[in-house]
Amino acid sequence: MKLGFWIGVATIATASALGAPVRVPGTRVSLDPPESFTVAEQFPGFGRADIGASIMVTEMSVPVAEMQKGMTEGLAKNGMTLIESRKQKVGGKDALLLKVSQHATGTEFLKLIMVAGDQRRTTMVTGTYPKEMAAELEAAIKRSILSVTWASKTSDDPFEGLLYRIEPTEKLKFAGRVGNMLMFNESGSKGPLHSNEPHYIVGNSVNSTTVDNVRSFSEARATTTASLKDIKQLNGRELTVDGLKGYELLADAKYDKTGAPTRLYQVIAVDEQGYFIIQGIVPTERAEEWVPEFQKLTASFRRNKK
Repeated sequence: MKLGFWIGVATIATASALGAPVRVPGTRVSLDPPESFTVAEQFPGFGRADIGASIMVTEMSVPVAEMQKGMTEGLAKNGMTLIESRKQKVGGKDALLLKVSQHATGTEFLKLIMVAGDQRRTTMVTGTYPKEMAAELEAAIKRSILSVTWASKTSDDPFEGLLYRIEPTEKLKFAGRVGNMLMFNESGSKGPLHSNEPHYIVGNSVNSTTVDNVRSFSEARATTTASLKDIKQLNGRELTVDGLKGYELLADAKYDKTGAPTRLYQVIAVDEQGYFIIQGIVPTERAEEWVPEFQKLTASFRRNKK
C-alpha cells in the first residue's frame, strides 16, 4: 500500500533547552536537533516554521533493502532531483544518504535524506531547508541526521505525539503507524495487504495550510490519492468532525496497477493549523458493507487536548 503523503507532541522548548539527544515522540529514534529547532506539533521531528526548515522522522514496516532500491524512482515521482548519494554508518547501521532538490510553493528546497533499517522495517530521516539558507543550515541538519540512534522498541502508546485519537472498530483493526498517520485494515496486518482487503488511513497536514473552501479542497485532494486512478463520480456532504468543519465524499476509482474497480471514502476536517485527512479504500463489491464501517471509525475521531 502506498501512502500519498509522509504524514509530535506540542512544545515551546528549544532544542538547546531540551538537551541532546532528544527522542522523537512516537518513534524509536533519538537525535541531536539543531539549535533553535523545536519539537514539531504536526509530524514526528523538529522544525523552524519561520523559515520552512524541518527534520522529519518516518518509520515504515518495509524491508530497508526494498526501500533503498526504490528510492530513485520514488524521488522522481515526488518531483525531487537527486544531487548526490553515498553510503555511511549511522548509529551502527548501514545507511544510504541522499541529497536532493525540490521546488514547492515557488521556493527551491534542498533535502538531506537518511534511509536505514533491517529486514523488517525502514527508518527515513529527512532534513528540509530553503536552498538560499544552505550555508546557514545544511551542516547543522547533516550533523543532526548523522547523530541518529535507535531504541530497541517504540512507545507502547500508538498515539504518542499525535494531534488526535481514534478507536478501532470490531472490523477495522489497528495495523500500524507511519509518521503522523495511523492505519487500520480488516486483518490488522502491517505487511502488504491482500488486493481485496479494505483499509483506512488517518493523519494530518504536516505544514500550516489555509483551506478556504473545504469542498473544493477535498475534491482536489481526492483526485491525487496515491495508488488510485480514474477517480470520478465524486459525491459528498458537509459534516462536523469533533467540532471541526469538514467534508465527506465518496468516489469511484480504479487501482492504478490492476485497474480493479474500487470505492474511495474521504473526510477532510479543517482546523487552525491545517487539516486532518481520512481515507478509506475498498473494492467496489465490498463497499456497501465497509463504507459504514469507515464512517463508524471516523465518528470516534477526537483531537488531543493541548
